[in-house]
Amino acid sequence: MGSRKWAAALSLLSIGLLAACGTNTENGKSGSSGKEPQPLADPTTQPANLVIFDTTGEKVELLMDKYGTKLKEKFPKFNFEIVQKVDSKTLPNLITGGTPIDIVVESTGVSVLEYGLQDDISDLIAKYKFDLNRLEPTTVEIQRKLAGGGLYGLPTWTRSMALYYNKDLFDMFGVSYPKDGMTWDELYELTRKMTRSEGGRQYKGLTMAFEFGLMLNQLEAPSQDAASGKALFLQDGFKKAFENQARFYQIAGNGLPGNRFYLDNQQNPFYKDKTAAMFLTLTGAEKIYKDSVNWDIASFPVFPGKEGIGSQSYPTYFFLSKTSKNREAAFQVLNYMTSDEFQNYSARSGNITILKDTSVMKQFAVDLPYVKGKNMKAVLPAKYAVPTLKTKHNGIANKELLAALEAVSKGADYVTALREASERNDKEVGSLSGK
Repeated sequence: MGSRKWAAALSLLSIGLLAACGTNTENGKSGSSGKEPQPLADPTTQPANLVIFDTTGEKVELLMDKYGTKLKEKFPKFNFEIVQKVDSKTLPNLITGGTPIDIVVESTGVSVLEYGLQDDISDLIAKYKFDLNRLEPTTVEIQRKLAGGGLYGLPTWTRSMALYYNKDLFDMFGVSYPKDGMTWDELYELTRKMTRSEGGRQYKGLTMAFEFGLMLNQLEAPSQDAASGKALFLQDGFKKAFENQARFYQIAGNGLPGNRFYLDNQQNPFYKDKTAAMFLTLTGAEKIYKDSVNWDIASFPVFPGKEGIGSQSYPTYFFLSKTSKNREAAFQVLNYMTSDEFQNYSARSGNITILKDTSVMKQFAVDLPYVKGKNMKAVLPAKYAVPTLKTKHNGIANKELLAALEAVSKGADYVTALREASERNDKEVGSLSGK
């Protein structure tokens, strides 16, 4: 798959939309002549070709389940080309080839910033009277921080962090299941209890998606300076978040395999080998595990004094690209993705809503038979942690923080590992900015 230079593209013919909220409303301006204000023209009445570049890496059939089918139903006047990300060269190739990208689907917005595709949509929000107050506040706050007060895109669904666990292993060892509302220290003690060797097999108490835990930490601690991209790894809040997670790998028998971190050596022991009792990762993982393990879920652990506060929200956004030749048509798509109709459909399909009114979550995942009887309420925290800004150099920070974790695994102290990671981060960011 990595050898393919172009993304797999899916053309959806005859796709269009119902006018979403704000469409067909008056522009609110009355001329000096006293004439009645004219209604806004509906951009969905004219054909438009829209290119959606999806960076999530999901297969086309999953993208169709998430939003392609609904777009086909709603947008009969529009033709879409959904371009699925295959490798890191896909987006530059499209840009170099002159393909006018209209919408970019991405969580952090890093690609949008890196390739200069950002476009402030504040004018369209005002023109179509889009109500931002309907959205979960942190999803808007993330965009405000990213755009310096403007908005580059609108959220569509979100994910958070949660604790998955293997019920069979807890039953085998006679240990009570993890509970909602556990503190990090309680999780640490439970990990120690579940890390053991039995019948010639080594069992791990906990593995985790370490980089996502840091990126979405509850301590409101960013990894990089927003303006310069310089590392903030040694600042108190971020250092605490790093040490809090890294300590789990220092439990005897629960260390990093070969002192190396990569996602497969964290998730495979949980749902393939079934030798990890718990896996701390992004919600939505149940779509991968399904019936492969006898799993259930508990809420993300908390720090004392921060009870009820989960991880940061990790929304997926539809960003309107500045290369779009159909801004108003593209905005109608963004508008629809936040509509009650689509959010209800999305929640039923197992995606966490981005609406402030979470009543649609009463139907969460009802269309997924494999979650029946599971503690799915754990995926939605009472409150999300305050979001931190992810800069366009966020990938560099993640890489160096994983290197710091590996250094700690080999015996380095936290301060040394983080200081050296900071130096590498700053050197690479500096080289990219010519400093």
